[in-house]
Amino acid sequence: MAIQPTNRRTTIITSMLLMAAGLAASTPLQAEEALPTVVVTAGRIAEDPARISADVTIIDEEEIKKAQATTVVELLRRQAGINTSTTGGPGKSTSLYMRGGNSGHVLVLIDGVRVGAASTGAFDWGLMSPEDIERIEIVRGPQSSLYGADAMSGVIQIFTKTGEGKTKVRIQGEAGGLASSSGSMQVSGSTENGVSYALTAAGQRTDGVSVAAAGTETDPYRQSQISGRIEMELGDGTISFTARQSEGKNSLDGGWVLADTLNWSASSRQSIYSLKVSYPIMDSWESSLQLSRSADDMTGYDPANAANNSDIHTTIKQLNWQNHIELADFSLLFGLDYHADRAVNPLAPLNKVLKQSAGFAALSWHSELLDLNGSLRHDRNSGLINSANKSTWHTGAVLHPLTGLKISGNYGTGFKAPSINDLYWPAVGNANLKPETSKGWDAGIAYDYSSDQLQGGLSATWFDQSFRDLIAWAPITPGSFTWIPSNVNKARSRGLEISGRVSYSGAYLQANWSYLMARDSSNETWLARRPKESGNILLGIDIGPLNLEGNLAIVGPRFSSPNNAAYLASYRKTDLRARLHVNETWELTARVNNVEDKKYEEAAGYGVVGRVWYAGLGATF
Repeated sequence: MAIQPTNRRTTIITSMLLMAAGLAASTPLQAEEALPTVVVTAGRIAEDPARISADVTIIDEEEIKKAQATTVVELLRRQAGINTSTTGGPGKSTSLYMRGGNSGHVLVLIDGVRVGAASTGAFDWGLMSPEDIERIEIVRGPQSSLYGADAMSGVIQIFTKTGEGKTKVRIQGEAGGLASSSGSMQVSGSTENGVSYALTAAGQRTDGVSVAAAGTETDPYRQSQISGRIEMELGDGTISFTARQSEGKNSLDGGWVLADTLNWSASSRQSIYSLKVSYPIMDSWESSLQLSRSADDMTGYDPANAANNSDIHTTIKQLNWQNHIELADFSLLFGLDYHADRAVNPLAPLNKVLKQSAGFAALSWHSELLDLNGSLRHDRNSGLINSANKSTWHTGAVLHPLTGLKISGNYGTGFKAPSINDLYWPAVGNANLKPETSKGWDAGIAYDYSSDQLQGGLSATWFDQSFRDLIAWAPITPGSFTWIPSNVNKARSRGLEISGRVSYSGAYLQANWSYLMARDSSNETWLARRPKESGNILLGIDIGPLNLEGNLAIVGPRFSSPNNAAYLASYRKTDLRARLHVNETWELTARVNNVEDKKYEEAAGYGVVGRVWYAGLGATF
């Protein structure tokens, strides 16, 4: 039985839905003209992408719609420099690697709120579906000088939808193979008195495949989410409230030799609540304050083996205050961050809190030919004995020698604080752990071209990043049979990322290729599940009301385990999809994943989905 939300949480989100119903009855505003593209995550403020030195990718709402993805991972895995591995099909545990870093080296934000389990530092990608997403920003390279812990390899920020114009109701449903079905409903719009709203309810289920590749019984998955975002004018400023709750239930397999395990299941819940106020102190000075709380709860039950049972509850309470001042060609950013992470596990038992506070500042200068930026941050971690204080910095430059041509370079440092489990897990926690650290640089060149019918762009970035004091299990003393988390590993990743896009008269092509050398410098092995080469090719065309797309993913050989004992062969996978706008209200969708029914592995011994089809119907009123 799926976890039911608590009355308090249900009341909050239900109230938002009722409020939206009232807002929908108000006289609507006409939709405003589309705003120019800006990037928020790279500098914590809205910036022109051409002026940003960091390597950034934006996945916009139109791309999300055309992809017909049911998970955010499907959108991310086709981007340059990102590799993913899922252990057992839809909804199962997924690791995401950016530029060779570990899965915990990427900071995930949702509308500015830090998310993930405080106990492990990992984010559950299976609980994030794209129905209420407006855009995703990916910033590669060390970003701890602005965001602190976890942003060693980069930052992924997900922005949820905001309402605009007259009230719209969007309904979508889909069904397909593996007894899969999904559906969503969204109400969005804005009113004459400056209130905008967007509220979404969505769910999906599938029988999936066996988690164990050798298994015969399927391991079903189901997920549901409800979310809302309301913004209103506050004099010259704005106030916004965001609430989100996702729930999932998974069937699992296990054992020393991975095999079918009947009735072993895990249920999870993720919730986010955020209140943000932004207000201009003067014409050139804007200040914002955000209070938020994110929580991750997970319970597991195995009737055959109580050792597999789990009951974990984590919360992250956050406060972010930042100020942005524009002075002629200069831009100054400064502020304070604070978050308190709590993990409770009565079965361990474990009940601990880590507190982290930080001050940061960034300065940038812009001219027609050159843009320069630099940032500095100092973090204090309350729960660490060693290296409790950590300072990080970043500097970058952009040169514009010709119209459309951009040459950029960056150097920065990063760190990741030990998780609560690493520090305090009964009997094996290590309170003497230091933060993991990184430093890295990149250099890139990009060219964009645009005319009435032809648009295109090409970019290439070389990067080099090193990691020290990586936490891994090691004997407490040489030859000891007692192992604890220890700062024993170091690694280096370097490589080249190339991306290109071109569109002409309704047809478009997007492609990227990544070359990665990611090695464990401690024992000279390849880092697990990071292919040396990977790429993606997307070809699409808009023919009147019809959109057609084909996507080819290519993943090179890699090793599944840190000791390089389990080898994973290379593979390619083709997906096809179509969307037909029947009229202004109705649309039809169809897609086929893994068209060639390729047999492949993302993690040794774990099942993957073969060829599967889906068909859907949507309406907008």
